[in-house]
Amino acid sequence: MEKTINFRISEENKLELQFIAEEREIKVSHLVREIINDFIEDYYGDDSPVYIDNQEPIEVFLEVPSDYNFNQ
Repeated sequence: MEKTINFRISEENKLELQFIAEEREIKVSHLVREIINDFIEDYYGDDSPVYIDNQEPIEVFLEVPSDYNFNQ
């Protein structure tokens, strides 16, 4: 699911983004999405786990009952 984010940047940075987007023949919004995606990939480049909503993943271990018969 995609969400909208509004933020402010300097006029100079906006013009630079527009120039780069025009050179690449893409929209500024597409360029900004690429920049954000690349930043996130680089940030987690060390294979650190990604935490969603500041919650650590929960590991659950289920033991096989001693009377379990695999061949049934």
